[in-house]
Formats: sequence, C-alpha cells, structure tokens
Amino acid sequence: MRKLVMCLTLAFAATLPALAALPPQYQRQAELTAVLNIATEVLGIGQLIDGIELSEPDVYSVRSGTCTLTVRIVDAPKKRETGWAGPREFEAVPDPLTC
Repeated sequence: MRKLVMCLTLAFAATLPALAALPPQYQRQAELTAVLNIATEVLGIGQLIDGIELSEPDVYSVRSGTCTLTVRIVDAPKKRETGWAGPREFEAVPDPLTC
C-alpha cells in the first residue's frame, strides 16, 4: 500500500506543469534576437550590422561601419503574481545612435 501511494504521488507530481527560467543559451538567444530587431529598426536597411558585442551585463554594443548603437536589456513591467517562475520578460531599449 505504501508503494502504491508513493507511486501515485510521484506520478501526480510529474504531471504538474513546470514553468522555469530559460536555460542560459536560450535566454541569450532571445536577447540577441531582440537586440538585432531593434538595431535593424534604428539603423534601417541601408546600414549593415558588422558586429554585436556584450559590453557589460544587459548592455550590447552594435557596430555598423563607423556608427555604434548601445542597446540595453531592461525588465518588462511585472504582469504576473508574486512567486511566478518562467522566462525573463524584457525589452530591448536603444540609446541614441553615435556616428
């Protein structure tokens, strides 16, 4: 009887939905996609992006010829209840373009 209760408890626990943060490689991919999208909007299609560099935590430098665009990753306003776990909700915010 004990084994049955233990098995049912484990089976029930395994079926609960699990929300967690993205693994680091997927979080970085999401950030790079957001940085690339905002840089393309700011630079336009006339300027090619030569490189993207993580200069400090949550700050990316995008190079295009002689121009540099700094893009910051900022947390989006929390729309979830306290204790919620899941992927980081963020926005890519560009600084003024320097050429």
